[in-house]
Amino acid sequence: DYAIGMNGHNAEVKHVAIYDYDQNGCVHNAAGGIILEAHQGLLESVLVNNVLLLLFTEGVGLHLKATSQGGIAYANFQNVRIRQAKRGIALEAETGSFINSNTWLAGAISSSGAGAAEVGIIVNATGACNENIFYGMVVDLVTSDLAHVYVEGSKTNLKLVNARLEGIDQPIDRPLVKIHESSYGNEMTGSLGHSYVDGNLNRNPGIRFMEKTTVGLDPLPQNQFWNAAFKGYDATTNSLPGWSITTNANLAISTTEEPLYPDHLVLDVQYLGYGGVFKLQASGLPPVPGHDHCTFGIYAKSTVAGSISAAMRYTSGSITSSASHAGDGEWQFIGMTSLYDKSAPSFYFSIDGNVQLTAPTLVFGKAPATPGGSLISSSGARMAGTLSYGMATSRSSCPNWVLPVNEGNVFNMDLQGDPTGCTITTINESAADRFPKGSTITLLFSEAGTRVQSNLHLKLKGDFVSSVNSALTLVSAQGNAEWTEVSRAAPQEYDMTYLGTGRPSLPTVTVV
Repeated sequence: DYAIGMNGHNAEVKHVAIYDYDQNGCVHNAAGGIILEAHQGLLESVLVNNVLLLLFTEGVGLHLKATSQGGIAYANFQNVRIRQAKRGIALEAETGSFINSNTWLAGAISSSGAGAAEVGIIVNATGACNENIFYGMVVDLVTSDLAHVYVEGSKTNLKLVNARLEGIDQPIDRPLVKIHESSYGNEMTGSLGHSYVDGNLNRNPGIRFMEKTTVGLDPLPQNQFWNAAFKGYDATTNSLPGWSITTNANLAISTTEEPLYPDHLVLDVQYLGYGGVFKLQASGLPPVPGHDHCTFGIYAKSTVAGSISAAMRYTSGSITSSASHAGDGEWQFIGMTSLYDKSAPSFYFSIDGNVQLTAPTLVFGKAPATPGGSLISSSGARMAGTLSYGMATSRSSCPNWVLPVNEGNVFNMDLQGDPTGCTITTINESAADRFPKGSTITLLFSEAGTRVQSNLHLKLKGDFVSSVNSALTLVSAQGNAEWTEVSRAAPQEYDMTYLGTGRPSLPTVTVV
């Protein structure tokens, strides 16, 4: 049996050492030291303070158990010291019962020999078992048969804040922390010595141990909504690039509302009141099977309470939604984060009232929202707004011209008053001055007469001779001293006299 059982509100155990002695031929066979048991009722506000639990080698040092619609909450454990127990602390809630919102301050669980412990902390529940927080807990077991910390259950998670987990003889193929696939939302910080964390960190981004053996994961805060700035709305076709919209609302780009973020337009939505809710949904979101969570939302302004909410398909296949707008006429961020259905993902804004919208954002992973940010990834990007290249002035000498590296892609060629006396035969020939492979540059000539010679280094259609306001575009195909012509533009003087074809003479642009 257990040395002490607690089943009444506000019960206390403090300033005591509790042993399971091997004495007079009796072996260590107690079920445990202290049990808090809630059966068909609640157990609240228990206090366990300054207690030593020793030598429960066949049982549990501290056991919280909820059965038959029972619940344990608001218990407080301070400086609980557990040595040489098979299981240090166990939390167990069956379906329909719960163990929630209990707090541990400091304390330690330790063993002094290999094989002495099965697990330090185990949370294994089919019922709700969450928001149980351990501050400054030490789990220092030489080895553990299962793990130092084990968590299992779809309604179960654990929070370890500034914990220290040590397993000096833990085999490298056995984790110190084991998170079952059914559990998510665990949060753990502190130090983890020896071995690793076994669990899906995308479902548990709050696990942030940073050690030689394991690291946490942070999702990339990159907005996955293309055209989050609402550019390019066509009122004639009622279409908005990057978005799929239903027909039961009138849309317009606001000309009076001040944008919250630079270059992000405000979209006016006038709900027409028929055909169900108006759905604003992104089209063509990329699949990201590596993530389990998704965070998304939008800024909304409305005088209609409940006019908009964010909605998504949960991992179970059902639709879940965020809180809706308060209808106070102020900007409010409407958003949510949750596990999502990776087999049939769906994210949209559900609207059944007049509303103004701006700066939608969606990031995969459990991360704060990033409204107003539309970052470009080096793995690929699409532009909804204007793409502006860096522009610089280039002053060098012929024939071996050197452009300033990392200052842009478009260069005003300054021939320093002698354009006709310059023939360029190489561009950034020195290895120290070369552009990366794939770089495209455009040379702008404001004066006539400069020659760019076609040769082994400059692979042109033929020699390029500048005219006033002409341009030459090149690409570095290999990242070496060679450049290949992409196009050239040479504006010409012409008049508007119609030729026999009925068309004016136009300047020529040659694309290679």
